[in-house]
Amino acid sequence: MLKRWSLAVCLAAVLVAAAAPAQAADLKLGYIDSERIFKEYKGTDSAQRQFDQDVQEWNLQAQNYKKDIERLRLELEGQGPMLSDEKKIEREQELQTKINQYDQFVQSIWGPSGLIAQRNEELTRPIVTKIKTVLNKIGADEQFTVIFDAADGNIVYGSQELDLTDRVLQILNQGE
Repeated sequence: MLKRWSLAVCLAAVLVAAAAPAQAADLKLGYIDSERIFKEYKGTDSAQRQFDQDVQEWNLQAQNYKKDIERLRLELEGQGPMLSDEKKIEREQELQTKINQYDQFVQSIWGPSGLIAQRNEELTRPIVTKIKTVLNKIGADEQFTVIFDAADGNIVYGSQELDLTDRVLQILNQGE
């Protein structure tokens, strides 16, 4: 979400600069490194721990599915020659059902709109909101025209004087 937001800010900067070339000298620019903010902001620690714990639980569930599948597969291989055709088909269907359940579970967790993506959004949304609040305050108080995000690679050079990352981190971490 932060990446999409910073892209919008970059587009706004281009539009502002193109629409008012005579006022270009009045532009006040700044930038942040959102990756560094997420790494160094104390508020992300608990969110990261919670996310890691959730992922670990989902990994354990996936491992249990795999164990059940492997157990059923070994039983079928070992008992297959002794089973009637009807029982063998029943066990093969049971195995296939378990494999399908595992596939559905994996998709529901790790798929594009799975629980990992949802949980990540849920845990990062309040952090992104806090960052935006701090940036909006700095931007308004100090009359910045545009504040860019260096983490998305759109800034190839920026004077350290324009880097607001330390200030944003300081404000964010004071509240923790």
